[in-house]
Amino acid sequence: MIKKRYDDNLILDIDRLELTDERDVMIYRGDTFYDEVFVDLEGQEKEFEKLKPYIVFIAKNLSQMDFIAQKYHFNKYGLNFFFDYEIAYVFIDTPNEIILRYYGIKENTEFDVVFEYEDDKFILKSFGTINNIPYDWDKNI
Repeated sequence: MIKKRYDDNLILDIDRLELTDERDVMIYRGDTFYDEVFVDLEGQEKEFEKLKPYIVFIAKNLSQMDFIAQKYHFNKYGLNFFFDYEIAYVFIDTPNEIILRYYGIKENTEFDVVFEYEDDKFILKSFGTINNIPYDWDKNI
């Protein structure tokens, strides 16, 4: 099953973004099913004010990136990603590379899903231990 999530409870007002724990910025407040999501600014804390517009951009597109991750997982494994994993952290690796860190809901596990943003599109680059995902992985779905 693939389902849109992380559409509500997002913090999209740039003036409401704030650092918590000196390096994390909450972008999703959580709900009945999923916990909060934070952007981890480790090593970039001094750039917080400058990064605010990009953090809002990430928040606005969190659901879209999660949907791509769910679609890839369902295509590869045929399992319900939606019920088993949730996003906990987002990392800004380079200006156009975004990393979503997922935690297991039913089992104690974590893994990263890496996206590159280019030409107004999120491109899935890696999913857990699977690297170099072909650009057109979803063409035959």
